[in-house]
Amino acid sequence: MAKTTKAERKALDAMETAADAAKQARKAAKALPDKTARKIRDLADDAREAADASKRSLRKDPAKIAKRAVRAADRLIAATTKAVAKAEQKARLRAEADRAAAEAERVAAEAARQAAEAKALKKAAAKAAKAAERADREAAQARTALEEQIAAPDGEPETGAVSGAASTSEAAETPVAVRKPTSRPAVAKPRSAPKRPAATTRTRSTAAAPSDLSSLTVSALRDRARAAGKTGYSRLTKVQLIALLS
Repeated sequence: MAKTTKAERKALDAMETAADAAKQARKAAKALPDKTARKIRDLADDAREAADASKRSLRKDPAKIAKRAVRAADRLIAATTKAVAKAEQKARLRAEADRAAAEAERVAAEAARQAAEAKALKKAAAKAAKAAERADREAAQARTALEEQIAAPDGEPETGAVSGAASTSEAAETPVAVRKPTSRPAVAKPRSAPKRPAATTRTRSTAAAPSDLSSLTVSALRDRARAAGKTGYSRLTKVQLIALLS
């Protein structure tokens, strides 16, 4: 058996390296785009051919076989490394783009949700403002109606109240006629029943005409009702008080 020379061993190592490179390149080409994969497969075929040199060629010119195998392996390894790196970078960029698109979609959805909430809150605020304005207006109307019911209207004369009260007071305080004593001896005469002008005056002043009552204020009419012994007059209006006292 002939011994293998140093040049032949070097050629055999180069051929083995080329064969391994071709095998790994073909596996890597499966995950690469079609155009790049075809280029890698062509280079792998060249490396495999360089690794399949015959024993005769190896013995005849081992340096040439080694050089051819090394060149084919180096070219294949460089192309495969570059293609894989490019594919990985492209995949990474695609993944980043997908993440960015997903984030943009999420932000857009959140913005739309916030815009809808803001619109709903604005609508609710406008509705509440209208309701508050309506409630204030109704409260003001109710307060005005209540004031008109329990108080005299503006500009109503009060002189009638003073004169009415004075007439009532005068009628109540009219004294009964009293006979002055005389120095002459009393003569037995039939005495007539004493007159009672106070009661007549009181009745006439209390039962006043409606035209006189209309000139009085609500407060004066209530005083008249109280003096006449009426009940339930505190919540009556002016027209009802006049009807009560007529």
